[in-house]
Amino acid sequence: MTASKRLQPIKRMADKTEKNAAIDLGDSIKDKQDQINKLSQLIGYRDEYLVKLSEKSQLGVSSGQLQQYHLFLNKLNVAINQQRNSVDASEYNVDQKKGTWQNKNSRAQAIGKVMTNLQSKERLIKDRKEANQLDELTTQAFVRNSKIAV
Repeated sequence: MTASKRLQPIKRMADKTEKNAAIDLGDSIKDKQDQINKLSQLIGYRDEYLVKLSEKSQLGVSSGQLQQYHLFLNKLNVAINQQRNSVDASEYNVDQKKGTWQNKNSRAQAIGKVMTNLQSKERLIKDRKEANQLDELTTQAFVRNSKIAV
């Protein structure tokens, strides 16, 4: 068995781990986008709520209602801060997964290059061997023909 054929299972395994790392990275990117979308929704909801509060305060609002609005806005702000933390965590996760994928990808490419180089060397050795055999057969035929001619 040639060296390049012995490397094939290793190459398949490296390709599989690289593919799995790429899938994990894609999932992390999707999760990050989901977290960003949730944050945008919360901020949009808070902004709408502030507009409603402004409109109602111009019409006159009781102190109890105003207090309720402020409590609710505080809860929204806490939720927004928590969601920002989730976005930060998902960004960190994407960075980690990206690094893992880059390492797996580099390894798979390196193994592929080694296999290609080995295959080239094996072809060269095979071609030389075939050329030597052809030279030997030609020499033997020439010697036979020379003996017959004498």
